[in-house]
Amino acid sequence: MYVSLSTLDRAVRLVAGLGDLQDPAEFGDRVLPGLAELIGCDVLTYNEVGVGPGQVSYQDWPSNSLQPETRETFSRHVGEHPAVNHYRRTGDGTPVMISDFLGTSDFHRLALYAEFFRPIPVEHQLSMSLDGAGSTVVGFALNRSNREFNETERAILAILRGPLRDALIRARLRKMAGMTGVAGDPGRKLPPELLSLRELQILRLVAMGRTNGAIAHAMSISPRTVAKHLENIYRKLNVSSRAAAVAIGAAQLP
Repeated sequence: MYVSLSTLDRAVRLVAGLGDLQDPAEFGDRVLPGLAELIGCDVLTYNEVGVGPGQVSYQDWPSNSLQPETRETFSRHVGEHPAVNHYRRTGDGTPVMISDFLGTSDFHRLALYAEFFRPIPVEHQLSMSLDGAGSTVVGFALNRSNREFNETERAILAILRGPLRDALIRARLRKMAGMTGVAGDPGRKLPPELLSLRELQILRLVAMGRTNGAIAHAMSISPRTVAKHLENIYRKLNVSSRAAAVAIGAAQLP
């Protein structure tokens, strides 16, 4: 696999440009243009897909590539999307293509294809999820009409997944820190290594809105163990709530 220096440079600049991101609502606007430049595609979307009716939102690039009514169409048929189902079932958000799951004829038989993808048109899709297993799938979908994505492009997206996920979590933490009233100074720097790696992982999942049960599932531990870790986090941070722990924890992120 060969990746040019110019491609690596664009990838580094994309990630570096997210260092000062304060509001997760701006995440898609920041990432979409750079990601489209990095991996060529016809239409690129940043998506948040919940499980309830109408719980679908996305930003597109180029802007206004998708008509507003397509959101309802996608929401109606999202249960047929093989990648979304894969992310929810496995919690593995690494990049996948629709062709990993379905041949062309099977893809074309889906109502999702007939009513949503074909009019755009989309014949090939490479996607990744930034969240693990959970009710809401958050991630990117790169779409093409006439050329399949290759393994180099999949690898580039896989390398970017961690830094993009961390940038989104940082923005969520920072926004929560700004919205939450915390006794003392929520921005104070804590002593190095105050929280263990496992405790930081749990705090990040808390910042993403996960319940103890969802955190336990994502980390392959018991809910009781999660609760014990949270007790330790509260004690170390001298707080008594999840929101306060997240607000102070935001200060530990670069």
